[in-house]
Amino acid sequence: MTNLRFRIPRNLIITHLIVLLVITAGCSNGESSGGVAETSSGEKVQAGQPRDLGKASDAASEKAVSDAGGYIMSIEAGGHLGETATVRGHVKDYQYHDGKKGKPTVILFDQEGAVERGSSVSDMETPDTFTVVVMRKDKPKFPPHYARLYRGKYLCVTGMIEDFDGRPSMIIADPADIVVGC
Repeated sequence: MTNLRFRIPRNLIITHLIVLLVITAGCSNGESSGGVAETSSGEKVQAGQPRDLGKASDAASEKAVSDAGGYIMSIEAGGHLGETATVRGHVKDYQYHDGKKGKPTVILFDQEGAVERGSSVSDMETPDTFTVVVMRKDKPKFPPHYARLYRGKYLCVTGMIEDFDGRPSMIIADPADIVVGC
């Protein structure tokens, strides 16, 4: 029998090791090949999608993105009263205020309203959070059930940040001022 020896070139081994390290490093940041990322707390989210701002690390990364993107985070809108800007945030809830002047629909960002739907909604209090206000006269310009469609989504809203019932708000008359999923 003949003794056969195979020699694998050293540069081929090194190249394969580098490729293996790159692939491993790409998955160790929490992202799998399926496009799902895992946060430091173990929460699984779709890669590239915004996460809940409840955690400090997520808020810090969201702030960096907002600085680069040119928008203001909804939780910081109160510090920009009187400015025309784009505010980005997560819609948590909405309320109809039939008893208030203009009969507005109030879209709540960042925290849910602790109110029940019904005829007495206008007497209930809205949480202190950034809101988008659409007056009844402007509702026909918007898609049907727009407030329900916005719930749970990230919106970028452009307009003047003003005080509406003691909260930082934008009164929006044109649906073109709202971008869904930004």
